[in-house]
Amino acid sequence: MKIGLYGGSFNPIHHGHLILARDALEQLSLDKVVFILAKVSPFKLSLPSPVPGKFRAHLLEVALKGEPELEWDDCELGRDGPSYAIDTVRQMRRRYPTAEFFYFIGDDHLPTLSKWKEYKTLCRQIHFVVLSRGAVTSGTTTFPTIRRRLDISSSEIRNRLSRGYSIRYLLPEPVHELLLSSRWYRTCFHLEDGWKDL
Repeated sequence: MKIGLYGGSFNPIHHGHLILARDALEQLSLDKVVFILAKVSPFKLSLPSPVPGKFRAHLLEVALKGEPELEWDDCELGRDGPSYAIDTVRQMRRRYPTAEFFYFIGDDHLPTLSKWKEYKTLCRQIHFVVLSRGAVTSGTTTFPTIRRRLDISSSEIRNRLSRGYSIRYLLPEPVHELLLSSRWYRTCFHLEDGWKDL
């Protein structure tokens, strides 16, 4: 079995995540892609998300409904401290001892990848795959690269919400509806009047 591991905060999950996951699934002939929801990113320790992991997990569940080759896992939410890739990989290898793993990273992580916890061990246990949403990968790499020009990001969605702009079409409609009915995002962006029209 060939399994892709796609880690991230997914705050919120959007079409860019899903399109790249599907591209990787097809181009690498994977059996499935597992979205790993980070509790606390080691690179965002000073900026923890105010949106609870359980709600982000619910958004993932809704986004992936009806996609048998795309799954999500909350293994990192149950661990204390930062969500390190090596801990997740070890857990997945125990669950699927004969599987071949492909760990997805954004091209923005390439400059600091060698500083990841137990990087050399990771390189022996998984294949890194770069997911790039730009025309050119930001950094030199020998890793396989899945590239598609997609100018969509979770930060853009949050920025649009903070400015009262619509986020329709940037994420799956069931996720859009659930997000707009959530008190977490209303609280984060101090939005009440006109919230349903975004």
